[in-house]
Amino acid sequence: MSDIYLFLGVLLIAACGWLGWQMRRLQVQLREVGGHLELRTTELESARLQLQRLSTEDGLTALANHEQFLEFIEREWRRARRDELSVSLVFLDIDHFRSYNRQFGRRAGDECLRQIGRALEGLAGRAGDLVARYHRDEFALVLSSTDEAGAMRVAEKVRHSVEALEIPAASDASGPMVTASVAVASAVPNRQSAWEELDLIKAARHAMREARAEGGNRVRRAATDHAPTNLPVSLID
Repeated sequence: MSDIYLFLGVLLIAACGWLGWQMRRLQVQLREVGGHLELRTTELESARLQLQRLSTEDGLTALANHEQFLEFIEREWRRARRDELSVSLVFLDIDHFRSYNRQFGRRAGDECLRQIGRALEGLAGRAGDLVARYHRDEFALVLSSTDEAGAMRVAEKVRHSVEALEIPAASDASGPMVTASVAVASAVPNRQSAWEELDLIKAARHAMREARAEGGNRVRRAATDHAPTNLPVSLID
């Protein structure tokens, strides 16, 4: 009988040892699975953030893209209407940029845009400001809580910052260095006003084209002191 008890005791000890080993093995496997899941979750989150960045960022200049600009100005317009604050836009178009591309090539044109983008980025450092590549060789700045006088000062800095890069211009340009035509449009949104953010964009781009038609390298103020006019829809394309 004692031999049976001894055998059963040894068997119980062996079973406990085997169960303990299985538990430790299972714990190691669970840690490995947990580590893989954590790594996969991190990779998925990184991919999500990368996709989000690509959807709002201009691939050439790393500035906000056209879609992000429209979302931002719509949000700031609503906030300004609620708080009765000014919203200002500064638009700029690179003078004779088509000629620049023809003479120096697409790669040089892209580098020109990147340099200008970096210069503009340093001019808007507040949380309510945004610098965007709006369309091809056009850039736009949103200046929240900024009146027309303040926006005109920023616009002059914009014009000067482009000229100060001293990028050689195309041979048929009006000057030796690349310059920009700049425009400012400001408004205080309110419930009684017929103005909307798209009207402000239209007005700014219309004034920008007038500055370009006058020879470029200048700042023009958009007419925003009366009801919006029926400017061509193409001005917001």
